[in-house]
Amino acid sequence: MTRRGWRGLQTARAADPGPDIGASRLRLLGVALVCAKVFAVPVVFDYSADFPFPVVKALLSHGLAYALAGVMAGLLIQFGRSLVIWSWIHVPVLAFFAANVLATVFAADVNVALFGTHARMLGLATVLDFGVLYFAIALLVRTRAEATAVVLSALAGSVFVLAYGFVQLIGRDPFDWNVTTSGRPFSTLGQTTTLGEYLAVLGAGALTLALLDAALRGLTRAAVGLYACLLLAGVLVTQTRSALIGIAVAGVLVIALVWLRHPSARARTMGLVGGVVSVGALVLVLLFTPLGARVLGTVEAPGTDATGGQLAPRLEQSADTRIGLYAAVIQMVRDRPILGYGPDNFVVAFPRYRSESEPAEIQQSLPTSAHGWPAQIAATSGVAGLASFITSAVLAIVIVLRGRFRPAAWMAAAMLAAFLGAGLTTVSDIAVDWLFWASLGVVAVISGRPLGQAVITPPGARHQSRIDRKAEWSFRRVAAWSCCAVGLLLAATIGPAFDASRSIREAQQHRVAGRTQQAVIAAARAVGEDSRRSEYWDGLGLAYIAAQRTTDAIKAFDKAAGLAPYNVVYLGDLASANLLLAQRGDASAGGRAREVADRGVRVDPDNPQAHLTRAVVMQVIGDMSAALDSVQRALALDPASTNPHLYMTATHVFLANSRPSEAISIARRAIGTLGASQDTFQIYVDLARALAITGQRADAIAALDAALAIRPGDAGAIQLRAQISAGMPTQ
Repeated sequence: MTRRGWRGLQTARAADPGPDIGASRLRLLGVALVCAKVFAVPVVFDYSADFPFPVVKALLSHGLAYALAGVMAGLLIQFGRSLVIWSWIHVPVLAFFAANVLATVFAADVNVALFGTHARMLGLATVLDFGVLYFAIALLVRTRAEATAVVLSALAGSVFVLAYGFVQLIGRDPFDWNVTTSGRPFSTLGQTTTLGEYLAVLGAGALTLALLDAALRGLTRAAVGLYACLLLAGVLVTQTRSALIGIAVAGVLVIALVWLRHPSARARTMGLVGGVVSVGALVLVLLFTPLGARVLGTVEAPGTDATGGQLAPRLEQSADTRIGLYAAVIQMVRDRPILGYGPDNFVVAFPRYRSESEPAEIQQSLPTSAHGWPAQIAATSGVAGLASFITSAVLAIVIVLRGRFRPAAWMAAAMLAAFLGAGLTTVSDIAVDWLFWASLGVVAVISGRPLGQAVITPPGARHQSRIDRKAEWSFRRVAAWSCCAVGLLLAATIGPAFDASRSIREAQQHRVAGRTQQAVIAAARAVGEDSRRSEYWDGLGLAYIAAQRTTDAIKAFDKAAGLAPYNVVYLGDLASANLLLAQRGDASAGGRAREVADRGVRVDPDNPQAHLTRAVVMQVIGDMSAALDSVQRALALDPASTNPHLYMTATHVFLANSRPSEAISIARRAIGTLGASQDTFQIYVDLARALAITGQRADAIAALDAALAIRPGDAGAIQLRAQISAGMPTQ
């Protein structure tokens, strides 16, 4: 065993107490599973899944967690207290998981709390997954060689992450994503900011190890240092501002550790020099890189308004969005301070805290993340979860600060600091959050002590003791490997959920291509394999609509809305399906559509989409006064809208309410915002109608000419132009 900090098994042995846990094949299997987990989770994704990154990563991670839990349960049966490495860090860690379990019990949406939203997968299952990883590292890793294997596995995974990020950067991505990847790649993690955080945390840890661990050979040390610099260079490419904060926080902590605890005076001097060099490098980054430009542009310089008056400085769009989210979190914590709304329930709670004047990105969507670990944890597990999370991190860093010089522990502390700094304003993500728990586990195993004690057997009883212990160990070994087998069997249960994700994506592709029957079959298969996901039921409903099975679609949309009552998109689909029936002569369907639209407004009263849905419903069922109220509310909530459907509905409703001047104003705003395109064709036509009503025939003909430039030969536009030219009524 090395004296560098990786504790070996220190349990005293009796005359013949049975197998040594240090030589246990089951424990070594657990270490191999840890290596697989830290390597694979950041790397895997599946382009054929409906959410290619979080779903696949979460399912794989959960499967490996099942297997690890089975291994640790088996080892506990076989070796008892000898398995346990005690650390005070275990206390706040267990408190955090207990807080999340209680938060799940009292969650606003228990289904989401248990399994997470489909786009995030950060429910209780994933929280406990992180706990399994923490304890697996803290209890199973016993030697420096095993620790090295875990570290190398994590770094090996980052090689693939960097490689795919480079492929995206040079414009050679083999996959067709819905965003451009060449400017700011997101690699195998799915989000650019998440990639920046991942690279910052690993880079900080690798650089710390390379600089401080004298046990590494010269060439190896140089290779690790160069690779750490490559990881940090990747941060610059992502242009992630929060990652820069993480690197700075980690640097400050490492310099402090060197000054306080490094045994070499020369190293302390070099630490001071390194600090000066780091400050200089930071200045260069801020002044001469795109990342620095983003950091310096966080607060936009004041300008002048139309009258020449001076405007106040303001935050740029993404920073302003985060401020809006944090304001909502403060209100959430005020209303549910102890346990919050439940794991991953931020999306459930947000509609009731949406204000009338949110930044555009928030106003037009349903945020699934609070953008930062403090806000996310406070909203989802309350003060209890946040306090225990912070305590575990602070306690780990304090233990490292108070301990002797241990490069591996300092590496873990640097990673913790980088995560805490970079994650302040970055979305929580399963691809990165494991780094926090793995780092905690490293500190716990290095600073902990084994609980196993020697068993003293009287000399006269040793022979019988050997016989009894042999039988006992045989039984325990069978029980231990049985637990492992159960864990592996549970790991196999991720298959249906994975297939469901691929099936719903397949259904979408069939539906877009017009293969409606295949779309229905694929969507029904997804629902059959995983019926807890509202996204799958909504996809099934859309497939039924494409197949003109409206009644079946209504049932599917109703199920989706029942699973996610906070999401007005599903209510909008349900209302639209009922309108289809109403237009086919179903007398009661119009009333049902109205009730659903009203429900959407109650659920998310400051969401412009909810009011747009209600406006459309009222327009179709003939209540133009109510339609006018709703469309005006939608426009007020989304004054800079880029939604052509909103503008189209507004012009229709204003014309129907004999308010052509307002229809003209809205139509011109839409055209100025959206430009001439297929989306604005109908808006040009409605603008022409409104202009003709107000006597502006020349302008009306010009608007129709613009419409015909978009769709040459459109019969309706040609007929309307002829009517206006002849001075005929257009209504």
